Amino acid sequence: MSERTLQRRLEEEGTSFMQLMDDTRRELAEQYLGRLQLSLAQAAYLLGFADQSSFFRACRRWFDLSPGQYRSQLHRHSTERPRTS
Repeated sequence: MSERTLQRRLEEEGTSFMQLMDDTRRELAEQYLGRLQLSLAQAAYLLGFADQSSFFRACRRWFDLSPGQYRSQLHRHSTERPRTS
C-alpha cells in the first residue's frame, strides 16, 4: 500500500498515523510506568523518544503529571486496599 493510500484511509477513519502512534505510545507508557523494574530512561527509550525531556513533555500532555509522578500514583493505587467494616 502506498503512503498516500494509507494516509487517505486513515483520514476516512478520522485519524492519522501520528495520532495512532501517539495513542500507542500513551498505552505503552502506562504499562511501562507500572513496571518498577524499568527506569524512566528505559521506558523513554522503549517508547522511541530521543531523550527523557521529550518523554517528560509527552507524559505531561497525556497524564498532566511527570513520568515519576504518574508512576507514584499508579503504585499508590495498586497498593491501596478497600477497607472492610
